[in-house]
Amino acid sequence: MTSSYMTELQPPQKVLLGPGPSTVHPRVLAAMATPVMGHLDPAFFQVMDDVCEMLRQVYHTNNKMTVPISSTGTGAMETACANVIERGDGVLIARNGYFGIRLGDIAERCGATVHLMDTPWGKPVDPNMLRDELKKHPGLKAVGVVHAETSTGVISEVKELVDVIHEAGALAIVDAVTSLGGHDVRMDDWGIDVCYSATQKCLGAPPGLAPISLSEAAMDVVVKRESKVQSFYFNLKDLESYWNQTRAYHHTSPINMTYALRESLRMMMEEGLENRIQRHAKVAAGLRAGVEALGLKLLAEDGARLNPLTTMSVPDGIEDAKVRRTLLNEYDIEIGGGLGEFAGKAWRVGLMGESARERNVFALLSALETILSKEGYEVAFGASLSAAQRAIATFDKD
Repeated sequence: MTSSYMTELQPPQKVLLGPGPSTVHPRVLAAMATPVMGHLDPAFFQVMDDVCEMLRQVYHTNNKMTVPISSTGTGAMETACANVIERGDGVLIARNGYFGIRLGDIAERCGATVHLMDTPWGKPVDPNMLRDELKKHPGLKAVGVVHAETSTGVISEVKELVDVIHEAGALAIVDAVTSLGGHDVRMDDWGIDVCYSATQKCLGAPPGLAPISLSEAAMDVVVKRESKVQSFYFNLKDLESYWNQTRAYHHTSPINMTYALRESLRMMMEEGLENRIQRHAKVAAGLRAGVEALGLKLLAEDGARLNPLTTMSVPDGIEDAKVRRTLLNEYDIEIGGGLGEFAGKAWRVGLMGESARERNVFALLSALETILSKEGYEVAFGASLSAAQRAIATFDKD
């Protein structure tokens, strides 16, 4: 009997509509399959420079320190905290979902004295509430906020929050893992000090790299810190020496993942950043209209709904995991379940990067109509599809 590991790997093709990863375009996969270079080869340095130049455009920044960290988004979250925070520093984390909770956990592990400001799940962080909370904690080193909370489908108004943070004299650390490339992120205009993301969502590359950008003020803090960064791997002072013209060895870069990111960013430049953001908005509008026509509740507050990630309620009497299994096994469609307070109560649908296509909205809604009707949920067949089609068709006219 031949062991399974002795057969050629042939992963099943799925429509990835979960909270990440998103579908990867064949051009990006083809770029990954090109020959490996050495990470200190001058030819690879040009690839690195191309990636950094395009990332600056996506971030809308002139920050010199704008690079992809060799990790997933959580590694970039840890990079942000480990470099800015020294033991005993006061930090405030605005939590309105699962990833705000994670940010607070990492800040604490980095030795910070962490203060927490909790906002109900499904609602954005309120600038006035943040201002009042900051008055209780003078002298904070940094404040962490999540721009796009992947667990709830909520987007917060980062510019207003950053203004409030700077009023208090603190650095603004912003999680843009699910927003970069799918929503406007204007690092320089909004005054963000540290902003990190990940490749597997709206940027359209596989998981494995995590863009991060630091302002001059943030890098000044990193350079002048009194203690060593406790992480060798995520130490930005050393990483900067590899990514700038010094090209000093730090670790072996994931060469082919960098190829992939270069190609996905190149596709973004071809499409145009504004066009890409509008594409995410259009398909999200279609999905939301279809979901409401199905009689499902949207869990993010109206006016603060993420385009790349939509959260909807699981109907009473319907088994969350069973519906997701059926979607995956019978329709080859992956969606996500709820996290934290939304566990078992929500479905999370990602329309990000290459997955943000109208055809995926229609395929998902059609499948949900069939599955839910078989589970005893009353469905008006075709209603969700018609609502989605109408929303998409009239989007540019609104």
